[in-house]
Amino acid sequence: MPALRSDAEPVVSDSTSNKLGYVVLPGNESILMAEAMARRSWWRTVEKGSPNNFWWGGNGQRFGWPDFQKRVKRQIVNQVEGHSEICTKTRLAENLRRYANDQKLDCCWVPETFVVSAGYNDGGKLNLLKKTYARLQELEGPVWIVKPASRNRGNGIQVFGSFQDIETHLRNAKTGSQWVVQKYIEQPLLIDGRKFDIRSYCLITPDHKIHMYKHSYIRTSSTAFDLSNLEDRSSHLTNDAVQEKFEHYGTFEDSNKLSMEAFQELFAGQFSVEDDLVPQMRACAIHAFSAVLNKLNPMRRQHCFELFGLDFMVDARHKVYLIEVNTSPALYRHGQVLTDLLPVLIEEVVQKAVDPCFPPPTAEAAATIEPLTSFDVLIDTPSGRNMRRTISGSGRGAYNSTIAAAARTVRKTNSNNGNPENVAATTAVARTNSNSSGSSSNAALATGSSSSDENVAVAAVDRSLQRTNRTNADDSKVVSSAAPVEAADLLKRDTSLSKQLLKTASTNAASVYQQNLVIRTMRKSNSGLGANRAAFKV
Repeated sequence: MPALRSDAEPVVSDSTSNKLGYVVLPGNESILMAEAMARRSWWRTVEKGSPNNFWWGGNGQRFGWPDFQKRVKRQIVNQVEGHSEICTKTRLAENLRRYANDQKLDCCWVPETFVVSAGYNDGGKLNLLKKTYARLQELEGPVWIVKPASRNRGNGIQVFGSFQDIETHLRNAKTGSQWVVQKYIEQPLLIDGRKFDIRSYCLITPDHKIHMYKHSYIRTSSTAFDLSNLEDRSSHLTNDAVQEKFEHYGTFEDSNKLSMEAFQELFAGQFSVEDDLVPQMRACAIHAFSAVLNKLNPMRRQHCFELFGLDFMVDARHKVYLIEVNTSPALYRHGQVLTDLLPVLIEEVVQKAVDPCFPPPTAEAAATIEPLTSFDVLIDTPSGRNMRRTISGSGRGAYNSTIAAAARTVRKTNSNNGNPENVAATTAVARTNSNSSGSSSNAALATGSSSSDENVAVAAVDRSLQRTNRTNADDSKVVSSAAPVEAADLLKRDTSLSKQLLKTASTNAASVYQQNLVIRTMRKSNSGLGANRAAFKV
């Protein structure tokens, strides 16, 4: 991970009248942003409530959008309107359900999830939850986790081992309150017998691109993982706000944190973090943000950005699950891992989001900033009005040009893969996701069949689809890279080919929104194709 330069001093100017003004609100170690802005000689701090060009509220503060850019001509804020669509647990679940149904995807990259209201059986959701509970109890075990809609820091989260306990909890909760009821991962990958999760970061920049940070870190629990004691929060919840309250906090790792490099050393020879886990994390992030692209920053305001914290779990088979997305992620420098990581992260956030809008006024000022390059573009969306027109479906010219550009990108990617088997397998897997004949094989793989069974299932699906889709070969080539992440769900990580497909997923991801439009167009022109229904229930 890069380090910040210590030899570059800010250019000092005696005049402050021509400097830009910024406000850094307190909380969540706001000194990190203050330090980053102090490196920029063309900025000065101003009092809260004063006209400013940059507003930073990193501790969950809400920005007053009616006042945006009214007191100054140019202003940038670290908040994206509509972020609750991805950061609220219930809204994330509902948006993923809608997205999965719309795109005909199997949401096996998130645990089975329901959104229910306490005191109601609205739409029969509780009955459906009960049936799903009974079905999965035989396959994956009886343990589920229940989370309140919008609380954070582990507050209100409970783990239950029976449907009766879940039902009692919801009955006793405030009538009308919303809860996420989610299948608990009963066979997680463990570090010395203890549970962990992965915290990663995504950034939406003012040009509406979505970036993912290359450097993640591990958060560990303080006590051994124990399914016989579901009330032990130190065993089951890895949140820092939870773990730091226990006496064993910091006993095994410095502040219960590990770098990804140290994590890789623990599992050397078993799997590759870079080749096996990171592509799955990127694929999960692509799906999550694709599900809310038309809801984030709906007014397409210029000069707003936001940093998000994404939490992932890994099971014993090295499959990655997206657990939640957080606004105002914790920036406290607890332990050496975060002391090294967070200042560099925030500096690059400023470089990617603030500096392009308010660049250094002179070459001398620019020379004081060492460029950082640890954010990769995850989704590259159209910007401004064109983005809004494309999402709303108006403007056929923009729509058609987007389709054409996506098709060219997909064909170019396929031709550059260099491995005919890789192209063929990707095409077969993509066809599987648009044909109901693959549903039984998907179910078999999802329940934990062996590697040889998976290969047999893949071969059977491919033979069936070759017979069904010979006349749609050209269209399948276009669709093949439009949903590359489904390859991981079908082939799993145990095959060497899946690693290649996962790498392809992160490469193709930049055009995911445009590729989704390609999928929709293909479905309209091929109405006879079946589709797998999403396993994600809301």
